Amino acid sequence: MPETFTAEHPADIVHSFAEHRRFLHNLAAMQLNSRDEADDAVQDTFAAAIDGVAGFSGQVPVRAWLVGILRNKIVDAIRRRARYIRLDPADALPSDDAEFDDRFTADGCWQPGVLHAAGPESSMAYRQLLELVDLCLQKLPANTGRVFLMREFLGLEFTEIASQLELAEGHLRVLLYRARMRLRDCVSRGWEDA
Repeated sequence: MPETFTAEHPADIVHSFAEHRRFLHNLAAMQLNSRDEADDAVQDTFAAAIDGVAGFSGQVPVRAWLVGILRNKIVDAIRRRARYIRLDPADALPSDDAEFDDRFTADGCWQPGVLHAAGPESSMAYRQLLELVDLCLQKLPANTGRVFLMREFLGLEFTEIASQLELAEGHLRVLLYRARMRLRDCVSRGWEDA
């Protein structure tokens, strides 16, 4: 059930943010490949959340609201990083279950709108699925996970990702395909165990 905040009760905001901090930090660290930059992005997210608390209507879960803010902070960090010229190359960024299968398109992408459910039971299943996806993302090789997040989470174009990671677009597409298949297999195994 989505929460609501008011500027008069900042402790509620701090408590809610603390619940999601680890998830946000892991997401930022995986994408930025730097604990320091991830710390900065999460802190910037918290500052922006406090500044924008009046605009939070409570119609979406707090985590989704915070992830939306974090997404913009990650994109800003990636673009800021792209403005710098690296002088040292060493600094370079290095199913059987029908219910589960219905969540994907034929090419392995998430079905749009399938995960949005109304009841508490479905809401709990949705949260469990998101936690499972998070765990599976952490198991991906760093570069593969980064490519997946840049494309699917940040919505960056192939050319921009290829430029940022200094990869050929063909190789980038292969990494993205592998990420999708590994995530699908991992989530499928975890979903069956639940």
